[in-house]
Amino acid sequence: MTKHQTAPDGVESETGQLAEADWIARYVQTDGGGDLVHSIRDLIRTGRLQAGARLPTVRVLAPLLGVSPATVAGAWSRLRDLGLIDTRRRGGTVVTDTGTRETARADSPDDHSWDLAQGLIDYALLPDLGQALLAGSREPSAHRASKEHAIPSLIAAVAPTWPFRPEAWSTAGSGTEGTLLAIEAAVGEQRLLAIESPTSPRLLDICSTLGLELIAVECDGRGPTPSSLRTALERRPAAFVYQPRAQVPLGHAVDAARLDELARLLHESPQTQIVEDDFIGPLSLRSAPSMGALLPERTLLVRGYCNTYGIDLRTCVLAGSSRLIDRTRKLRSFGAAMNSRILQGALAWLLTDTRTNAAVDHARQRYAARRSALRDLLLARGMSAQGDDGLNLWVAVPHEETAIVALAAHGISVASGSRCHVGPRTGEFLRVSTARLPDSAEALRRIADKFGALVNLEAGQSSRQLA
Repeated sequence: MTKHQTAPDGVESETGQLAEADWIARYVQTDGGGDLVHSIRDLIRTGRLQAGARLPTVRVLAPLLGVSPATVAGAWSRLRDLGLIDTRRRGGTVVTDTGTRETARADSPDDHSWDLAQGLIDYALLPDLGQALLAGSREPSAHRASKEHAIPSLIAAVAPTWPFRPEAWSTAGSGTEGTLLAIEAAVGEQRLLAIESPTSPRLLDICSTLGLELIAVECDGRGPTPSSLRTALERRPAAFVYQPRAQVPLGHAVDAARLDELARLLHESPQTQIVEDDFIGPLSLRSAPSMGALLPERTLLVRGYCNTYGIDLRTCVLAGSSRLIDRTRKLRSFGAAMNSRILQGALAWLLTDTRTNAAVDHARQRYAARRSALRDLLLARGMSAQGDDGLNLWVAVPHEETAIVALAAHGISVASGSRCHVGPRTGEFLRVSTARLPDSAEALRRIADKFGALVNLEAGQSSRQLA
C-alpha cells in the first residue's frame, strides 16, 4: 500500500500502520464486547494490529467509546504492563509485540477496563421505547401552533408520584436543562446561591455557567444540616439548591424531620427561593418529602427521566411555584421553545404502562444490588464507603490523586471527589459510579481488592503496589 491508502479493515500504512480510532471503537463495541484491553489484545494476537502500529490518542478514542479519557489511559497502562504496547515521547503509543510473548498475566484480575468515573447508565436496563413513541405520535394536540409546556396526559401520569400539589407544571429537554432553567429563574438578577456540599459536579457546572457565587451548606447522612443552612441564610442568598433523594455523591435522602427543620429556617428568609434537583427520578429507592408542601410559592422541583428511559426521550418535568415556572418558560429560548408533545406523550405512556414499570423496577433493583455489593465489599476491606441510594459511592482514601492514578493503572477509572466540593475540599475522596458494575461476584471481588489496597497507599507511592 502507498501512503494514505486504507485497507478494508480501516488500517492505513506506509512503513508502519496508523490504527484509525473509529475502526478500533467499532471493534471494541461489537466483537470486543466493550472491553478495550481484551479487544486490543485480540487485534494484536490475530495480526490485525502488527508491531509498529500506532494507536490513536486517549482523547481521540475516549469519546468514540463513550468512556472517560482515564478509562482509555488505564487500558493503555494495562497493555503496557503486558508488554504489548509502548508510549514513546514523540511517536505516540505503538504496538511493540504480536502477543506471542504474553504470559499468564494476560488472564489476571486486571484483564478488563472499568469506567467508574462518568456516571453512565447501563443501556441494557433501559425499557423499549417503540410503543411509547408510537403512543406519543398519536397525541391529539401534536403539531398545533399553540404551546403546551405540559400536556394533560403527562400531568395526569406524573401527578400521583409528585410529593406535593404544584401551582404549575412545565417540561424541559433534560434534567440538566430543567435544573439550569430552575436555578436561573430562582436567582433572577442576583448572583448569590446556597448549595449543599459536597454535591453533584453537574450542579456545580450549571452554577459556573450561570456565573453564580456559591455558599456551601454542609451535609450529613440526612441531608443539608440546619446549622450550616442557618449560617448560609445570614448572607441572604437568592436561592437554595439541594437534592432531596439519591444525593450525588453521598447517596442520602432528606427525611421529613430534617425537611421541617430546614423549612422553618427558610420560612424566616422569604427572599430565598428553593430548587430541588431529583436527577435520577424513578430509579431512586426512596421517596422524599418536598419543600413544595410547606413553601409552595417559593419551591421548584425538577425531576429527570433520562437515566430511567434514556437520554433521547429528552423530557424532564418541572413543577411548583407558578411564578417560577413562568420564569423558566421565558428563559428557555426567550419563550419560544416548547418540549415536543410527541415526547411528552411518550413519557406519559411509559409512566403508566405496566410492563415498562416492571422493567424500571427491575433496573432499580439491579442498580441497587451493584452499589450495595461493592459498598459492602469495600467496608469489609476496612474502607469508608457511603451510599444508600443512587448510582454512586463516596469512598474515603488516604490520598485522592495517588488513588486515581493507582486505580487507572489497573484499568479502573474513578472520579475525583474534589470536583464535588464548593470551595476547598474537606477530605480525600473518590466518587465511584456503580451503574455499570459487573453482576459477577468474582469480578466485583477483584475490583474491591484493588480499592482495598488503597488503604495503605500513601501519596506518591507506586501504583504497582496495588498488584
